Amino acid sequence: MEYWDLIENPSGETYQQLIKVLCDYSDKFYFVIRKELNYDMNIIKQFEPFLIEKYNTKEWANTITKGPAATVYVFESNQDTCKLLQQLANTLYDWIAPDLPEDLTFLKNNFVWFTCTTHEEFGGFLIRSNYYRQLLDQIAGLKVKQVE
Repeated sequence: MEYWDLIENPSGETYQQLIKVLCDYSDKFYFVIRKELNYDMNIIKQFEPFLIEKYNTKEWANTITKGPAATVYVFESNQDTCKLLQQLANTLYDWIAPDLPEDLTFLKNNFVWFTCTTHEEFGGFLIRSNYYRQLLDQIAGLKVKQVE
């Protein structure tokens, strides 16, 4: 297993390409809303036709909260959800309250291969094959470093 961290917030065309690759090579993704923060619920409604499940938890990728449980919304990764993710933000770290839900995370076969912790401006890949490592090269301008 290899770990690759983002060293710069993907924005503009790089963000668009990142989201396309993540959507194309994932079967689902999730984002999180926290009870102690305000969100535009109309944004979440746009994703509802693609909702797989939602649940409350104090733990999700890279996060354990001591505060109230957060709500995790899990969605199908498809062309429609990809378009929404691309249209609603211009950078990865735009996914933060109060404008947008937080902590975009992408999964393939229930394996988390991309995580983002928005408040800490942290994002990274968990790569377990050359195939997925080569996908990073498809994203022009993406700045990552391998974690030893």
